[in-house]
Amino acid sequence: MLVVALEEIELFNAVGLVARVDRKAALKLATKLVTHLEAKGLSIFLEPKLAKHINKTEAAMPLKKMKTDLIVTIGGDGTILRTCLRIPKPEPPILAINMGVRGFLAEVNPKEGLNAVNMCLEGKFTLERYMKLASFIAGTRLPDGLNEVFITSHTPAKLLYARIWKDGEAVAECRADGVVVASQAGSTGYSLSGGGPVLDPEVDAFVLTPICPLTVFHPIVFSAKSTVSIELLKPKRAVVVIDGDYQMNMEPKNPRITIKKSEYESSFVRFEGNFYHRLKGRLLFSRGEKF
Repeated sequence: MLVVALEEIELFNAVGLVARVDRKAALKLATKLVTHLEAKGLSIFLEPKLAKHINKTEAAMPLKKMKTDLIVTIGGDGTILRTCLRIPKPEPPILAINMGVRGFLAEVNPKEGLNAVNMCLEGKFTLERYMKLASFIAGTRLPDGLNEVFITSHTPAKLLYARIWKDGEAVAECRADGVVVASQAGSTGYSLSGGGPVLDPEVDAFVLTPICPLTVFHPIVFSAKSTVSIELLKPKRAVVVIDGDYQMNMEPKNPRITIKKSEYESSFVRFEGNFYHRLKGRLLFSRGEKF
């Protein structure tokens, strides 16, 4: 993770807006933000579903074509991850307004949304940058993941038997329900639930965590300079899931997926607090305990 100082920030001219369309509060806030940003003279682009729900179809723009200076998301981590998977690279900064369950990556709550946008326009923020994971199957590049790449058996409840390679050398074999390769940001997600460690954002690394291994197999932390491959031994078919959204099948003719640090990254607007403040407040305490 890298924090960028204010003086490196450029002014915004175009803003993209992505929001949950299944929550009235999210649609209401989105409408309010569109009106506010247009009054400021900014160009506004909306994800098509959102544009339709708030009757602004003239501003509709698919995420894969949304080339803006800033993107505002209204939702939880799922909304953020879905956005980061699809927007053009390199990615613009993201201001995440939390309207999900945990919202670990989000920065502000809905009541602070309008003020947060104003602070962005005034340059009163820093950027927190996170590495992404690039993955390849037979030379075909899959969408870069911000959180993780998950490989699991094509058949539900069937064990995956895989060999793990690092920089061309076989280092381990694993029998498990699946294998997660997670970035620093992703180490607080599925990997953590599977018993993996939390990676300090300043540690340039990613972690491989087995999900429900048949025998003892502890997570492995790899340097971000490494290239890690997962080779299917049995069965020869599997499903790759990136950030809980994108899916692709692995077939017998191409039974290996290669993962390494991407040349791209995701950046998030931050106003205060830090990684450990969010970690304690949103993940380590589940019943409202104070710290």
